[in-house]
Amino acid sequence: MLHGRLALISLSIFALAACSEKEPTDAEAIAAVEAAQDGKPPVKPLQLQPILYPDITINKLHGTGCAFVADGGGLGAVLLAQDKRGVIKYGDHVQVLAPDAGSAKLPKGSFSRYTGKENAVTLTTTGPVTPVGTTEQFKGKMVVTDAFERPVYEATGDVQCKAI
Repeated sequence: MLHGRLALISLSIFALAACSEKEPTDAEAIAAVEAAQDGKPPVKPLQLQPILYPDITINKLHGTGCAFVADGGGLGAVLLAQDKRGVIKYGDHVQVLAPDAGSAKLPKGSFSRYTGKENAVTLTTTGPVTPVGTTEQFKGKMVVTDAFERPVYEATGDVQCKAI
């Protein structure tokens, strides 16, 4: 009889241990491994600031190209797209990006894509390019991505291409 009670106690302890050590499902295990391998920080949306004349002068950003002004964002351009660089500003920091010479060409020597260590910018036309005197204008869409190619800023707006 004592032998039977020991067997019953052992069986109960084993059952409790089995319940508390639930093995993860295949999906849970795969998700845990992918999360550990991913190592990406959370997406941080950018609050772009207008690139003002003092920014252009101090950073020697004069040239010919296009300026993107977001709808509802006032009159200040948040992107300068030129033949040798693209420029955005956030956190009072002017970030200069390299042109992607393989991307689509836009008016006045500008390109549709610019890249850097922290961000990349894509500017696309969403309307016809209209000449107005020595400038060209069009409706456009701007997307900024982070180093992991995740969107951190998106806007539609007006693009004006001329000497800056």
